[in-house]
Amino acid sequence: MRLLETENFKLMIGMIFVLCIIAVQSDSIHASVKPITCDTNFGEKSFTIQESTVAFHNEESSGRSISSIIGVQTRKSHKGFNKTTYINGNKHLIHISNVEKFNSNNDFMAVTSPKGHKMTYPINCNFLD
Repeated sequence: MRLLETENFKLMIGMIFVLCIIAVQSDSIHASVKPITCDTNFGEKSFTIQESTVAFHNEESSGRSISSIIGVQTRKSHKGFNKTTYINGNKHLIHISNVEKFNSNNDFMAVTSPKGHKMTYPINCNFLD
């Protein structure tokens, strides 16, 4: 009987430890939900990513202005995320591989037309201050 109580106690301590690790990791992921601004290499497209929206910018003579704010579907990965939205019938997939270290070799935006034509743009991203 005493052995069973000891094993249950060890199991409970182990579960508490695992739950604490999960809580710390999820807090670190959600703590970095600062807005991210991105643009393509030659400035064809520019946008700001927030938790559940993407704001695409238009270039005007007086500077940049917000063209549209669109809700997105987000799929998080271990260190990054994918955001998918549709604009004028085109599917826009924004892939950030690591939010702690942005890299235009790994981060991209792929725009797919309804006919299946795909354009992929490397993107340069930074956190907004």
